Amino acid sequence: MSTEGKKWKRTKGILWTDEIFSWIKERIPAKEHGYTSRQQMLEELNQTFNTTFTIRAFCTHCYEKGIQLGLCHSNSAITRGEKHWRHRPVGSFQEKKGYVRIKVGEPNQWMQYQRYVWEQNHPGQSAEGKTVIFMDGNNRNFEPSNLECVTRGELSVMAELGCSKECSVDERRTFLLMARIKIAKVKLFGKEYQKTRAHMLYLKVKDTPEYKAKVHAQYLKRKERYQNDPEYRKEQQNKANSYRKKHYAESPEWRERVKAKKRK
Repeated sequence: MSTEGKKWKRTKGILWTDEIFSWIKERIPAKEHGYTSRQQMLEELNQTFNTTFTIRAFCTHCYEKGIQLGLCHSNSAITRGEKHWRHRPVGSFQEKKGYVRIKVGEPNQWMQYQRYVWEQNHPGQSAEGKTVIFMDGNNRNFEPSNLECVTRGELSVMAELGCSKECSVDERRTFLLMARIKIAKVKLFGKEYQKTRAHMLYLKVKDTPEYKAKVHAQYLKRKERYQNDPEYRKEQQNKANSYRKKHYAESPEWRERVKAKKRK
């Protein structure tokens, strides 16, 4: 589609013509024509055509025409390759989300300082994918003896066992040891360990008055709902029928039991 003779108007008193776009295209790529920023190119454009285009309008119209300027939108006097005044050298510190970080590489590589200290004191080991915790709960105590590298799973199990920020060093070490033992058991025995542990807990509490009262209360609640809610009653009946059909087809012992009941 030809754009000859068309004019683009975005704001009052500012006209974008084909002559202006031809002037811009003649200076693309901009770096080869000595431009270091879009602002510099815009100032020359305004002087040439006696206009007052803004940087936003300039970039928007170039984008609409598919013109790739290849320049950064910056009003800074710093040229490409020079270090910005906010540049931080390697070894600098900063605080982020309550933790101290250290710059370990260019251009912008940062690491939590507790992880940096731990890796420096454990050559050949990496804490990537893990967490370095403070055993006394003080995130400003970077003594190597106060740092411990743990996995996310160990940290989660410690929280489940009741470990909190208020715990002492000995308590936190105890929680960590218990978490590692628990995780090791799961890895050693697999899912069967979880089932066995759950069954043991059930055997431990099933004869207590509190557990019996709780089970009886749940039974009465389900019974009342079964009697008063037709939809729930129908749903439970459908589940029971599907269960019977499944076991009748898969279990010969179950079929024999059903037949024996019918004969009686």
